[in-house]
Order: sequence, then structure tokens, then C-alpha cells
Amino acid sequence: MTNTRIVAVGYVVLALVTGIFLEHLLAAIFSMWGVTQPLTTPRFGSDSWTYSSLIGLALSFGTALYLWKRTDTREGSFEIVNELRKVTWPSLVETRAATIAVIVASLVAAVLLGLFDVFWQFLTDKIQNPSL
Repeated sequence: MTNTRIVAVGYVVLALVTGIFLEHLLAAIFSMWGVTQPLTTPRFGSDSWTYSSLIGLALSFGTALYLWKRTDTREGSFEIVNELRKVTWPSLVETRAATIAVIVASLVAAVLLGLFDVFWQFLTDKIQNPSL
């Protein structure tokens, strides 16, 4: 896949995700006031398409198109893709080994912190009430 295609797909995916987020955000905002209720009622023969859906998607795709037209953001995106192509990604075996190491280290740290907590709780109970 070429860098241009990767960047274009990235812009489209980011616009879709942002549009869905804006759709929900606008629906929540518009539902607060009675004047804007028509913007949150289903339209266009479906139960899921509302005016807030169209507004959110239009805003996000408009922003993505604007960013694509700007040469500095587009060139920055190409540079990011070029740098990501240079990265040596770990193999599945290396990733699995690193994941297991992190899980084991987290469990050891949790056990040690739990033991310290029990010890300090016992010690403070003895200091506060020596008859225990």
C-alpha cells in the first residue's frame, strides 16, 4: 500500500470515528433543550439517522478534507507514515514474552505491596492499641 493511500484511509477512519463521537455529543447537547428536539428525532426512513448524525459527520469530514488540503498537515502525515515504515516491529514470540514478563512483574509488585500493607497495618494497630 502506498503512503498516500495509508494517509487517505487514516483520514477517512479518523473522520468516521470523530463523526460518530460528534453525533452522540450533539445528540446529548441537543436533547437538553426543547427547541432543538427535532434535531435528535430519527429522520430519513431509519431509526438511527438524525440531523445530529448528519451535522456530526459533516463537521468531521469537512475538517478531514480541510486538513487534507493543507500541505503542512498532509506532509506531516506522510512523514509519520515514512517513520512508521522504518520501525522494526517485534515478532509474536517477542511480544508474548514481553507481555508475560509484564504480567509476572505486576503480580510480584502487587504481592509485595500487599504484604507491606498488611505489615504496616499490623504495626500501626500495635502502636495505637498495644493490648491487641
